[in-house]
Amino acid sequence: MLERLEDGGFTLTEKPGDSNKSFSYHLHLLQTIEQAIAGNRVERFHFTLLRNLYEKTASFLGYPKWSELLPDDKQLYYSRIINFTSHSTLSNEAVAQPTPAEQATVKLLLDHLKNSHGFWQRQGA
Repeated sequence: MLERLEDGGFTLTEKPGDSNKSFSYHLHLLQTIEQAIAGNRVERFHFTLLRNLYEKTASFLGYPKWSELLPDDKQLYYSRIINFTSHSTLSNEAVAQPTPAEQATVKLLLDHLKNSHGFWQRQGA
């Protein structure tokens, strides 16, 4: 774990054991969303996965709010994600499928996160 100290320096602390594996969860989220986009199968829960990926990335990069990583019109994109990730108050409410425009938003926001915030790109991917 890399930790920034108050004096601006850094300290590196080894975390042995299974805790090292938990850091790969963000890669699983990334792959799951990419597969849904590629197969044109984006569903409502992919917004939740996308938000989770943004939260993990923001935390890793030291941003206090995940919304700070969003593209220029932050409030617009924040509202769209919140609308799709908020919990319904009625269990019998119909779950609306994302429109094609909303599905395109998932791709746009995932591409923005990958291209703007240092995700390693595999060769040929």
